[in-house]
Amino acid sequence: MADIATRNGFDRAALPASEGFLTELRERAFEEFVTLPVPAQETEEWRYTDLSDLDLGAYAAFAGGGSRAATLDDVPDGILAAAGDVGDRAGFLVQRNSEALIAHLDPAVDEGVHFESLDDAIREHPDMVEPHLHDLVPTDRTKFTALHGAFRTGGSFVLVPDGVRIELPVQALTYLDADGATIFPHTLIVVGAQSEVTFIDRYVSPDLTSALSDAVVEIVCGPASKVRYVSLQEWGSGVTHLSVQRARLARDAEFHSLSVAFGADLSRNEFESVLAEPGATSEMLGLFFADGSQHFDHRTLQDHEAGNGTSDLLYKGALKGHSRAIYSGWVHIRPHATNSNAFQTSRNVVLSEHAKADAIPNLEIENNEVRCGHAASVGPVDQEALFYLESRGIPRKEAERLIVFGFFQEVLERIDLPEVRTGIEQAIERELAR
Repeated sequence: MADIATRNGFDRAALPASEGFLTELRERAFEEFVTLPVPAQETEEWRYTDLSDLDLGAYAAFAGGGSRAATLDDVPDGILAAAGDVGDRAGFLVQRNSEALIAHLDPAVDEGVHFESLDDAIREHPDMVEPHLHDLVPTDRTKFTALHGAFRTGGSFVLVPDGVRIELPVQALTYLDADGATIFPHTLIVVGAQSEVTFIDRYVSPDLTSALSDAVVEIVCGPASKVRYVSLQEWGSGVTHLSVQRARLARDAEFHSLSVAFGADLSRNEFESVLAEPGATSEMLGLFFADGSQHFDHRTLQDHEAGNGTSDLLYKGALKGHSRAIYSGWVHIRPHATNSNAFQTSRNVVLSEHAKADAIPNLEIENNEVRCGHAASVGPVDQEALFYLESRGIPRKEAERLIVFGFFQEVLERIDLPEVRTGIEQAIERELAR
């Protein structure tokens, strides 16, 4: 398959082998991929990111990952090291390029819980996957979601039955080391009523000449469930990362998401929370640090379809070099979403005169009985604060480091996973040292 994909690129002959409902899904998605245009800057959604020079013909549709691993000890040390200090985990999945190597779930976890590669779940439990796969993120959303639906392999599947609480986080590591490859990370999380889970997605690669990551995350939060989702994007240079994450919250569900971006040459991410039933709560945190010529485009949606819900968003970013960052957030209060509360804050600190950031908040309110607020700012390091610290004998570089950490502290202190918070702090240190 790898040879066919390399030779033919994204044509029908390169579609992965499949059966059952997945065959029809792939065929439909392929037709959509052929028909849909590359998103253009003439549209508001893609105004700030130009993909006209992205040559899909330059990428292979599949890259092998190597032999399946029987245990985590069989996974190459370099790949495991890329996961960093993972701490205690209830489950751990490793995907290398287009293939999952292993998915391990602690035997002590409730036997009704499923955690496996998406390919294995489709093969062994198609009835669990079919109702949800590409339900929240339809394949015809864009040319790239269609491409994803047609050619995806690997991915992660989590199903937590009603009333089950998983104490420790579950984590997936997607490791990319194949130059010229396209990978399609897909995370599908289905959480039942009054259940709880924390899931960590980590994307890591060395520096590459060129590669494409086309990712989709779908999260179904059942009634009164509590779901935490963390995305850690640490691709090396040469990678283009396109991602859509969408969560649907049922009655009284509680959803907490954290998006962290440090890597890739170009990264465009869409994060959406749909408060579909009354009483839902969504917290969306974001943190990024761009340098060199990196381009980060973050778009968020807080969609209040039902009333008595609360959404709170806080995104913070720092920029160096000639980097470029865009944040565009949308709060939508639907006509019947009475007593909704929605808050949106985006802050950016620019550490170079050549870097540029835009923060664009949007509100669409179709109900009068709501509380909404938004704030956005872009600015350099506070010169008065910098002068104060230097006047106390603190060297300028250290003073700037303290100010940047202080700037990010509002997000960091809301991260309740110590190993994740420590890893982010270390990544910020590395960015400042460059």
